[in-house]
Amino acid sequence: MVALHFLAEDFPLVVAHRGASATFPENTLEAFDAAVAAGAGAVEFDVRLSADGVPVIVHDPDVSRVSNGTGFVHELTLGELRALELAHGGLIPTLREVLDLLSGRTGLDIEIKNIPGEPAFDSPKEAVLEACLRELEGFDGPVLVSSFNWLTIERCRELAPEVQTGFLTIGMVDPRAAFVYARDAGHPWVLPNAVPLLDAGDSFVREVHDAGMLVGTWVVDERELFAQLLAMGVDAVATNDPEVGVAAREEFRAVRGEGSAS
Repeated sequence: MVALHFLAEDFPLVVAHRGASATFPENTLEAFDAAVAAGAGAVEFDVRLSADGVPVIVHDPDVSRVSNGTGFVHELTLGELRALELAHGGLIPTLREVLDLLSGRTGLDIEIKNIPGEPAFDSPKEAVLEACLRELEGFDGPVLVSSFNWLTIERCRELAPEVQTGFLTIGMVDPRAAFVYARDAGHPWVLPNAVPLLDAGDSFVREVHDAGMLVGTWVVDERELFAQLLAMGVDAVATNDPEVGVAAREEFRAVRGEGSAS
């Protein structure tokens, strides 16, 4: 069943951004499997709906960047999406396939793609979110639902208050503004971009923790920068290269005398 929280021994979390996407095609089963093998505490991926209402794992609103096809994801059926040749191999997976692959093996950071200005935007309906929550039944492991759209995560709290939610923000957004919103709206995670988070510093992380919340960030592939964020007390760091992240985390734990994760 969906767990309410990540385990204490998994912190600080290494979150595999679109899977082990530095070495495998992003948002594919191969990338997700490799992320687990690397020791990631959670796998992050992006969910959209096909034209026939199936949750699929694709980052962009259209398929042109990652495949030999064209068109918006929400205007293509699952069969049409599965027929595409991805630029670097693999197939566009369904959420069901991902859940079956990762259940009992790692946690999830499910980013709901329902962004204002995109053709499929439908807030406050939140069809993508609703489809994801239906699919989650039976998944074994912790789940975080995240979005840049606060309407999405507010709807998630209404429909599934047991599922953790996190507010993602881009580089131009002040992490403290995001924190105030997340705190007041009851979201346990605030997820600012790494650049403004570094500028905000240790005091910001302490402020989040003092509020009983967690802070994660994205996307960091440099080991030194990863280590700097861990030293600040950041609870989760998303990376395209989970091997680098796990190595940085284990070094951090060794310095603190915690030893390796079991």
